[in-house]
Parts: sequence; structure tokens; C-alpha cells
Amino acid sequence: MTMMAAASTAERVSRASSWVPVAAWGLGLVDIALGAAALVGVQADGLSRALGVLAVVQGVAALAWGAASLALGRTPLPRAAVAGAAAAVAIAVALLATAPGRAGILAIMAATGLGVAVACGIVRGTRRPSRRTSLWSLMAAAAVVTLVVVPALGACQGAALLDADGTVLPVVTHEGH
Repeated sequence: MTMMAAASTAERVSRASSWVPVAAWGLGLVDIALGAAALVGVQADGLSRALGVLAVVQGVAALAWGAASLALGRTPLPRAAVAGAAAAVAIAVALLATAPGRAGILAIMAATGLGVAVACGIVRGTRRPSRRTSLWSLMAAAAVVTLVVVPALGACQGAALLDADGTVLPVVTHEGH
């Protein structure tokens, strides 16, 4: 009886595709940037700061989960990871109620898309475990996630520098120092 239980436990091991942890890293980076913009933005209020803290915490958790997933070679805590991806989407959408969030709509769209992709990838991995990770699939995933994340990070900087009249404050370059 114990051999059958061990076999069924081994069969239930969730192994998402190799792009899922990379997408989780992208989600984490965008969430941290959204949170930072909400915390230090020129128009930041209490709501945006509270949502910013939540976004930073969730972003750090997404980075840690992606690293653990690649290190273990399987999907750790798949239910909690799906819940975390859903929370990331909810936090990003809630940031639309704040001035920095409305300015960072591109970053919110990227976080929402990455969160949905991560959740769907995890669910698919629980139903149909993926094969081993290849270097080429990781490189392709990193390239695609980079194309999504880099513009979103730029949008977060613009959101943090948005003034009350709708103009973006200049960034001090510190030339000549």
C-alpha cells in the first residue's frame, strides 16, 4: 500500500514549463518597480504607499519562487504560487486607483499579462508535467520576458516622476560631478 502511495505522490509532482519561472521573475521585477513608484511617487498618498508595500513584497516573493522553481527542477507550492500570481494581478489593478498607477498603465498591463501567464503555466504544469528544462528554452523565455519587462520598467519611472499638472519632472543627471 505504501508503494502505491509513493507512486501516486511522485506522479502528482508539478513541473511547469521552463518559461514559467522566468515569467515569474519578470512579474516580480515589474511588481517591485510598480511598488517603488507608488511609494516614492511625487503624488503618492496613503493608498498608493500601502499598495506599493504589497507590490514590493509580492515582487520579492515572485523572484524567490522563480529561483526555487529552477533550483528544485519542479514547481514548489503550486497552489500558493497561483494565489500569488492572482494577488499580483489584483494589486496591479488596484494601483489604477492611485495617481502613480494611472501613470504606469503600461507596467500594470505587463504585470497583469505576466501574472495570468504564470498562473496558467503553473496550472498546466500540474495537469501535464513538463519535461526537463533546456538552455535554449530558458534563453528564449528570457528574451521574450525582457521585451515585455524593460518598457514596463521605464513606465514605472515615468509614474514616479509624474507631477500634479501631468508633466514629468526632469531626472537630474548629475553631470559635472
